[in-house]
Amino acid sequence: MAKDKSVFVCSECGYESPKWMGKCPGCNSWNSFYEEKLAKNSATSKYEKKKEAVPRVLNELEGKEVKRTSTGFEELDRVLGGGLVSGSLVLLGGEPGIGKSTLILQICDKIKGEGKVLYVSGEESAEQIKIRADRLGIKNDDILFLGETDISLIEDAILKLNPKLVIIDSIQTMYADEITAAAR
Repeated sequence: MAKDKSVFVCSECGYESPKWMGKCPGCNSWNSFYEEKLAKNSATSKYEKKKEAVPRVLNELEGKEVKRTSTGFEELDRVLGGGLVSGSLVLLGGEPGIGKSTLILQICDKIKGEGKVLYVSGEESAEQIKIRADRLGIKNDDILFLGETDISLIEDAILKLNPKLVIIDSIQTMYADEITAAAR
């Protein structure tokens, strides 16, 4: 896995150094350096400072009611707290052959009329998905198929189509050029 880059910054004057220093050459203060991680900007291949994460008191946050989209399956909607939430991510897991892909395809069909659905498959071909759809009686022009495993190409398709729902089957088959480590 690629090592994160960092810069050392003087807390007194803001002087930056690629390595830790005991004495700051900018203001002559001692032991004032702290490490700041840098994030790689894949678009420019340059490193940029990460913004600081600031925790907030949970009780001071405002909870908002959100619109949920029914999956068409009462029990699944109950588990999801009333349906799918826009902008959320749901990970469906289970043993191979248990019916995850079949259930997903049925969900795609149930939200007919709500918007386009992008079904991304890294395991099964378009023909295999079509055979399953035919077996289930699914005839839905809002379901679009993309056989792809490259995350950047999938992202481009999502941005271009702006679908209501994106299915990635299976996340374990996906890869990004920026990540050199193998999936575990």
